[in-house]
Amino acid sequence: MQGIDSCVQFSHLLPEAKVTAYLLPYIKKFAEDKSWRIRYLVADRIMDLATGIGIQKANENLLPYFSSFLKDVESEVRTAAVGRLSDFCKILDAQSIITKIIPDLKELQNDQFAYVRAALAENLLSICPIIEKAPTNEHILPIFLHLLRDESSEVRLNLFKRL
Repeated sequence: MQGIDSCVQFSHLLPEAKVTAYLLPYIKKFAEDKSWRIRYLVADRIMDLATGIGIQKANENLLPYFSSFLKDVESEVRTAAVGRLSDFCKILDAQSIITKIIPDLKELQNDQFAYVRAALAENLLSICPIIEKAPTNEHILPIFLHLLRDESSEVRLNLFKRL
């Protein structure tokens, strides 16, 4: 746990060359760790890491990990990643969101855990301004309509909270 906090702290202090040489291998190790709690912490602190290593490096290095967190076997990791969806997508371009993030969101709309779907419902609409109108109608609207018919009232409520 302290390793991830140390990575966040060092990412803000080290020059770019040292971040690439020394820090990114540790971030990779933590993001791919066997322990779900470590992956959870990386997913939870991904924006701190992104601002520390820089937006360009975050697009190159953290986007694959973020995508893998959205597909993680542990529901807590998926929930943490979805909770950071709004902030993380702000540093991405629309095409990256459409090709790498939205397919994972389509899978999450049918997640077996209601709290994962509730987190998705709460954060889904935040990416609409980034990807513009046509992709929103094509990709986000079907997910929205699916979640609107969800059996869990919390999922439906979270959708309306963000409208």
